[in-house]
Amino acid sequence: MTTPSARRLLCVAAMGGALMWAGAGGAQPVAPLPVSVTGGPAPLETLRLAIESATRAALPEAREAQVQVVDVSPPLAPLGPGASAAVRATVELSSPSGPTQRRMLPVVLTNSILPWSDAQVLLVSNSPETLSFSKVLYSGTLVSGQVARLLYHHQNGSKAQRMTLEVTLSNPTSAALTLWVTGAAAGPASNELAIGHAAALRFLDQETLHAGFVMSIPPNTTMPLFVQDLPPLGLVSGLAQLALVGGDRLNLQVVARLGGEADPPTDSYAPDFDATHQRGAFGQPAIVRALTYAAGGPPLVMTLGASADLLHAASNVALQGNYGVVYTFNVEVSNPTDAPVLASLVMHADGGQARGTFIVDGQVVDGPVVEANAPQLVTTVRLAPGLTRTLQIITMPESGSNYPVRLLLGPAP
Repeated sequence: MTTPSARRLLCVAAMGGALMWAGAGGAQPVAPLPVSVTGGPAPLETLRLAIESATRAALPEAREAQVQVVDVSPPLAPLGPGASAAVRATVELSSPSGPTQRRMLPVVLTNSILPWSDAQVLLVSNSPETLSFSKVLYSGTLVSGQVARLLYHHQNGSKAQRMTLEVTLSNPTSAALTLWVTGAAAGPASNELAIGHAAALRFLDQETLHAGFVMSIPPNTTMPLFVQDLPPLGLVSGLAQLALVGGDRLNLQVVARLGGEADPPTDSYAPDFDATHQRGAFGQPAIVRALTYAAGGPPLVMTLGASADLLHAASNVALQGNYGVVYTFNVEVSNPTDAPVLASLVMHADGGQARGTFIVDGQVVDGPVVEANAPQLVTTVRLAPGLTRTLQIITMPESGSNYPVRLLLGPAP
């Protein structure tokens, strides 16, 4: 006999090349999931996160599970504006409370042309960074038309119990909400420098392409954006940018739960902050500078996360390090000589060990680990004879690293 739960289950079956539902009335075709993305083009990270989000919306059993795309046929490729792709995605659903399951879903990806706006506010969830109990770590709200960036970085402080960290998006209204979302999550891992760098690298690669996906949340419904399982002492880090493009109000929470706990206990709210890290809403998280550099002249110094730049919360608390803030340096570079010149971009770690991601003239540069008093080359730029042009450098202070840092653009050694 087929149970009601079995009739609702999506079967990983193929009949004549088509995916099918397994139910009491026999196999039925599965309608493809429509997924709308943006970006010039939409990179693989955006497409994977869009498929994972669509899986959560389509499958009730995926709502509280970790969802990971493990295979796509045909393989995913960057999707240009206006293009579409029909694929079959195999996703893995895993939860500490149950067995790992796999589902196969037909998906139609379409790269839509949508207006893009930068974040107006930065929501930081980093305090307490390490905790060994369940807790609502951050609560925030977006209203119609608002764009917010979320940064989170937390560690399971328990040496014995697993923990789940979730970023949840809730629609408290009686009408459906439409969001534009881009995001990147990294971990769990034990190296906070590595996971902070991985999240920033994935996020900046998408953000500079204006890449994201459209997410709908039904009335009075909560949907997870990220669900991450943390082993004892595991660390996770993530970034997300959210635009409320349709609807009145969105509630956002970052929640940590020990294994087996449905909701954080009341006494988990007592230890509110740690003494080092920060939590709160900070001003517009974008800094743009117009600068100049001439070959043969003095090096150009660019500083990130220094005291003069720091964002402030409404309480006038400064965001130390400016983690999650996107810096754009538009440098007018010139070579007045009659020979080509190589200029080097070098990173100096003034606050301790640090790493960086750099978008240099549209190309992603995965920066090295830099120790204090041991500067490292990031990349070189060729300046043709008689050249004058704009060199654009985009970067972001990364969780797990120590800021401020200095970037020097000068003659190659």
